[in-house]
Amino acid sequence: MRDGRVVPGLAGVVEDPDAVLAEVVDTLEAEFSGFIASFDDRVLARLSARRHGLTAELQDAARRAMLAAIRDALARLRSDAALPAELGPDLARLASLWAGSGCELADLTDVQLVASEVFWDRFNATAERVLHDPSLCWDVVKLARARLNGYGDHIGQLFHQAYERETTRMARTHDGSRWAAVARALEGRWVGVAELGYDLTQSHVAVVADTSVTLEPLARHANRQLLQIDAPGGGVWAWLGGKIPLSDDELDSLLVWQRRRDGEVGFGEPAGGFAGFSVSHRQAVEARAIAVSTGERVVRFGDFHLLIALLRDRRLSRGFVERELRELAGPGERKRALRNTLRSYLEHGQCVSTAAALLRRDRKTIQRQLQSAEELLGRCVSDRSGELLIALRTADIVGDGG
Repeated sequence: MRDGRVVPGLAGVVEDPDAVLAEVVDTLEAEFSGFIASFDDRVLARLSARRHGLTAELQDAARRAMLAAIRDALARLRSDAALPAELGPDLARLASLWAGSGCELADLTDVQLVASEVFWDRFNATAERVLHDPSLCWDVVKLARARLNGYGDHIGQLFHQAYERETTRMARTHDGSRWAAVARALEGRWVGVAELGYDLTQSHVAVVADTSVTLEPLARHANRQLLQIDAPGGGVWAWLGGKIPLSDDELDSLLVWQRRRDGEVGFGEPAGGFAGFSVSHRQAVEARAIAVSTGERVVRFGDFHLLIALLRDRRLSRGFVERELRELAGPGERKRALRNTLRSYLEHGQCVSTAAALLRRDRKTIQRQLQSAEELLGRCVSDRSGELLIALRTADIVGDGG
């Protein structure tokens, strides 16, 4: 009976490959942030190169799907579990978004090969570092490859099937005249009021919402004409139109009103005419992606435009976080807690009492945490409060290395 890393053998005591494989997997999971950094640098870079201008939402979905696939693969290295019958939610969402984006499935084939290379490069390097016996290391690598034999092809087949189902569903859904008219308008082509039921010459505020139930009350409150249509990857695309543009204060008030209600909404900026119809929509899509990444329900593009621009380049964003947060950017629960406190403090007017109430801690605890954060930053929080807040929000999305 096997117990631990060794089992009795004819020639004495030998290593148990299953137990040693589990030890290598434990090490990989303990160093998961480095594992993910390798995928970010090579896999997402290849994806962005093949699909120039990939939206923030698609990049985030691709990263989440990648994380889920890696975790599932590592879990399967511990056992001889049967291959999954269906995709997990993160991979299924990526398949849906990929089909809705108009991207070709072939664009992911090369990326899948690179992902496999990165996975096995990391696994082999970790096995060599953990194990000192080359023969045992080779046995463990063979066992790992046997455990995952056919896994990548199987997941690829499930992804292809999900992509094709979504493409078929979209073809049925988007045959309507309204969808065709919206698609032409987004391309900058002329669409008349009678065809679309909406005047493209007016001022627009585009929104992306989780459900249409959210939109009609929003349009009534804003006293705006509403155009809405089911989005390709789920949710709803909509535009609030009016002859007079919404001012910044009016749009901010609309966001405050929406935050008191149910529903998740990304808002673009007010923009006029045919060009504004498309511009505000792209902004709303990116604002919704930020909402998904940060857990905020209602997001305006203008409030996060620097963060959105920064996140278009993951390498640049990680460098910005490291420069601004310094030692505070490091891994560990303590530093994460300090960042969370500092972000709450900065987002609410640098008021200790408000941060304490929101975080359900006493004032002295908040003050001690802020002092600890400043020690790690090596400067006063007030010196670069704007940059610090952007860096903290960015760190929440790109990960902290912990």
